[in-house]
Amino acid sequence: MKVAGMETKQAAEDGPESQFVTFEIGENTFLIPIERVVEFRTWSEPTSVPHTPDYVRGIVNIRGEIVPVYDVAARLGRGLTQPGARHVVVIVRGEDRRSVGLLVDSVTDIVNARPGEMAPMPRIEGGDATPFMSGVVFAEERIFGVTDVDRLVTETFPDGIDMAAAQAESAG
Repeated sequence: MKVAGMETKQAAEDGPESQFVTFEIGENTFLIPIERVVEFRTWSEPTSVPHTPDYVRGIVNIRGEIVPVYDVAARLGRGLTQPGARHVVVIVRGEDRRSVGLLVDSVTDIVNARPGEMAPMPRIEGGDATPFMSGVVFAEERIFGVTDVDRLVTETFPDGIDMAAAQAESAG
């Protein structure tokens, strides 16, 4: 029997599939929603910008758009990447439509997941990646963290306050 407005567990598991690009940082594999990915680029040294955090490697010009490049390993507190030929810059587009480059060790695969294979990210105290993860995906007998691109590239104070929002508030 079907009840209007009620979804069965099977229907949730059989819902529309989401696709994710997998990337590696060290021994860890993370996901980015595929709809956020614009392109993949080989590593080339960006132009450095003074007075930026260590994890901002610089800026690049991509078809007339100036794009900041973030070192994901450094952003996660794992030290600066020493980029080489195998490293990849994943160009992603944020919710604000701004493009950002993410320096990662490698891009490895595409993962498909149905709603029943996804869950919100649990809060884990002291976990370096958890503030930048929006959820998890259960696939290939593993659990993958889904990267929240917007949180990853938002400038924050050490206590997690959004710098742009704080600066706008203090100016107003």
